Amino acid sequence: MRIISNLFTALPSPLKRGLVILAGLAVLVSGAYALRDGPINWYEAEFGKRPLLKAQSWYYRLDKTIVEEIAKVPADVVVMDHAKNGGRDALTTAEVDRVRKGPDGKKRLVISYMSIGEAEEFRYYWKPEWTEAAKKNDKAKMPVWWKAANCAWPGAHAVRFWEPEWKQLIYGGGMDSFIGRIVKAGFDGVYLDRVDIYENFKTELKTPEEQMIRFVTELAATARRLKPGFLVIGQNAEDLLRFKPYRRVIDGLGKEDLLHGGGGTGVRNAKTDIDWSYNRLKLLLRDRKPIFAVEYLVTRDAIAETKLELFKLGLVPTNAHRSLDGRDPTMPDLEAKVTAGTPEHTKTNCDKTNSW
Repeated sequence: MRIISNLFTALPSPLKRGLVILAGLAVLVSGAYALRDGPINWYEAEFGKRPLLKAQSWYYRLDKTIVEEIAKVPADVVVMDHAKNGGRDALTTAEVDRVRKGPDGKKRLVISYMSIGEAEEFRYYWKPEWTEAAKKNDKAKMPVWWKAANCAWPGAHAVRFWEPEWKQLIYGGGMDSFIGRIVKAGFDGVYLDRVDIYENFKTELKTPEEQMIRFVTELAATARRLKPGFLVIGQNAEDLLRFKPYRRVIDGLGKEDLLHGGGGTGVRNAKTDIDWSYNRLKLLLRDRKPIFAVEYLVTRDAIAETKLELFKLGLVPTNAHRSLDGRDPTMPDLEAKVTAGTPEHTKTNCDKTNSW
């Protein structure tokens, strides 16, 4: 430091004044950036407190959970189901560790999928008698949190997520809850689906957005108490990004069908719809938190072009078959047709009253 001080003293006065001004401008620019970005966001992003920011690729697979197969897929982040055998048997920590070690031998983040806005018939908590009662719309025999079956995804049921019984099942029971099972299996975080279910309860709730943000906040607090540093990623529901408490509690967001798929497989979405979503996604990007985008395209050219476009938008892209079972979406489907969840299936079999 003394040598630097002596060198500075020896400089001509005009040059010294110039260096001081440049240093002052650098401080101002750095300070302005930190203030715009938010001091906490800036600090955590700059000092490695947000591991998801390092991701340049991700893999999304929920069905046919074959550990060795998934472990061979190159990706910085893996989002998968916490269980195998049709989603009933939780993975072991050894199996999760196997996926965590990628094909290059390096560690990566392994995130568990969990639906918080729908109940699924294949889950450990679902009672067989509920299936028949749901078909008959026999509400007396259904849990208080049950709302209705989702025609778009057979076997999935909308839930009144704010009900204490549902909260208890998902996270209220600590290690005995759904989130507890995920923590015990050794996952690094959770990927929350059907956050957007709150949009279907605007007539039942005065503030559905606040109720969902509270739900995610309570879930995150429980998970991080059970495992410090536990990551929470929401999926879709980008309108909630308008609220700072929601952006603060999540570590990233998954976005389906940003560019294609609203009107049919491979069909480009309207520019107004893309802009609406992206303007909200940018709120999280400005907070220095990543967006994981997934498209369901079926041609190699479209996949390559769309990945490049998503990269340019600052998102982390992937492409998958709509069934999310690991199959190549560009190959002919030689098995029984899997149409659940596609725009075509929904348009043919469902309407706005029984699908969402």
